[in-house]
Amino acid sequence: MWQEKNPIEALRWPQHVRLPIIISVHHQAEEGPFVFPDGQPDPFDFSERQYGGRRGAWRILEILERHNVRGTWLICGATLEKYPEISRAVKKAGHAIAGHAYQHEFMCNLRPDEELAVMRKTVSVFEDRLGERLRGWRTCFASHNTVDLLLEHFAFEWDGSRSNDDLPYIVEGHGRELLEIPFFAPGDPAYAAQITQPFSPPSAYSTWTSAPPEFTLRSYKAVFDALYERSAEKTCVFPLTVHDFITGRPSRAKVLDSFIAYVKQFKGVVFTTHDELAGWWRANYTGIGTQDP
Repeated sequence: MWQEKNPIEALRWPQHVRLPIIISVHHQAEEGPFVFPDGQPDPFDFSERQYGGRRGAWRILEILERHNVRGTWLICGATLEKYPEISRAVKKAGHAIAGHAYQHEFMCNLRPDEELAVMRKTVSVFEDRLGERLRGWRTCFASHNTVDLLLEHFAFEWDGSRSNDDLPYIVEGHGRELLEIPFFAPGDPAYAAQITQPFSPPSAYSTWTSAPPEFTLRSYKAVFDALYERSAEKTCVFPLTVHDFITGRPSRAKVLDSFIAYVKQFKGVVFTTHDELAGWWRANYTGIGTQDP
């Protein structure tokens, strides 16, 4: 079992940082499509996701490079194997890299031993194919066992699998500590399975079909404006999650481009990575209280 450790004293970012923004890119091309009862992936869903590896990830990488922004790329092990040149380019550009399961498995549906096997396989792929020792992890649909497995079997510095808070916090168990950096997806997280399953009607979260790009940009700006205002008095962080096969589409990529240009006008806005944020946390945060999760 693990315990959550909450701060006694106020968390502080470095002096020049008012609002850190972490752009998390889910690079999961082809992985996680809806599977029909006969075991075959839905060809429409598969094709949608394949776009991420063929075009979308490259377009996102170009936008981040043009703005001199570094983020965190959450990459599936199978995606690294199928599109290794993208992961190599991501690493060369100085982005942080974290594991995102092997084939975007729904961990909440797996036994603990199955989930652990997926984690180990993913870690090995990054070591073997990219020479990368992963410092962070984001599970796809975390199970009740995810945090225990990460603490007991790995040496990750941070996990970004949960969305239960506005700020990072420490979890402790199995003789280790892990920084939880909750994630947030204000408009991007679309899953084609939600519109291809005959028993499931179109979802409001299938953003590439049901919400115009202007709406997504307004959503991003609304979240930023609220957090920037609050950051004048309280510590805040804006974790922005995008997917290669959605935000990598031309109109969605333009939204990301416009949003980055917009927020760069504000003093104290700093784009960072999960790795760097974890370092800030440990350097600036000393008082710790403990409570059960």
